[in-house]
Amino acid sequence: MAARSRCLLALVGVGLLLLSIACGRQPADGPERWVLSNVHLETYPTARGLTRFAGLVAADPDLSARLVIDLQLGGVLGNEKETLEKLRFGGLEMACSSAAPLAEFAPLAGVLALPFLFDDSEHLWRVLDSDIGEEITAALEVAGFVPLAWYDAGARSFYNRRRPVRTVGDLSGLKIRVQRSEVMRDMVAALGASPVALGFKQVYTSLHTGAIDGAENNLPSYRSERHFEAASFYSLDRHAIIPDVVLVARQAWQRLSHDEQEQLRAAARESARDQRIFWAEYEEVAIREVTQGGAEITEVENPETFRRLVEPLYAKHAGRYGDLVTRIRGASRLAASAP
Repeated sequence: MAARSRCLLALVGVGLLLLSIACGRQPADGPERWVLSNVHLETYPTARGLTRFAGLVAADPDLSARLVIDLQLGGVLGNEKETLEKLRFGGLEMACSSAAPLAEFAPLAGVLALPFLFDDSEHLWRVLDSDIGEEITAALEVAGFVPLAWYDAGARSFYNRRRPVRTVGDLSGLKIRVQRSEVMRDMVAALGASPVALGFKQVYTSLHTGAIDGAENNLPSYRSERHFEAASFYSLDRHAIIPDVVLVARQAWQRLSHDEQEQLRAAARESARDQRIFWAEYEEVAIREVTQGGAEITEVENPETFRRLVEPLYAKHAGRYGDLVTRIRGASRLAASAP
């Protein structure tokens, strides 16, 4: 009887150990292993920023005794929506995602994906560093995500395999891949194209097979995923400036002490400063390489026409954001009028 009890206890102990490892924990005598997921490859500026972040954690004697960051790149753990779902329910400790799909979980974050809302990146950073950024952060925390830092993801424009897009009419009838975001779907439809929601890693094959005619993204993604090989027409309309964000699952965050939380946030913000430098460098390389690879990069002729056509989206979507749209636009005007 005693032997049977000891055997049962041993089995329970092994089960608990396996469960703790499956949940990202290591045994009590070592640091926790936190998995950090991202869809990009290691040479991409977002992945380089995350590598920098993992290095900062490893170099901090207090944090490294508490955590080991296991960086999983290239979408091996799923697309952004899938990883966000895992993050929300504790199946993953960290992820870096575009802010656009976060709107499904925290509607207030969707304001960042509204087309033609930001004049440029400086306008975006000014807003995120203000009380508006704090409100969006609070909404994400309620939804189960703890934002640590915002990463640069550039300006998004259209590209396709059929023709240059110089006017709105050139988009007519094209099947354009969009993120799984209602705002992005509505924007593409308002401009006369047909939106097709696909995961990021499905775009390359879908362009080659003709399942889609094009997509919309920044120049670095257009280059790093080699979409220019199948869709050689890139048109600079800069319809969206949507940041990426480094997130921690709330369950994992609550296991840290206040000091550990502050140290982790500081490491993420330091990595964000480096990531923005990586981004600027990579964007220059991207322009040169896709042009050498046969891509044709053009400016749209009348961006105001695009803006007017998507303005009805604000009537449909902006109500859920309270006065945020007005305040964001005001931040641009205030900056322009500052001495």
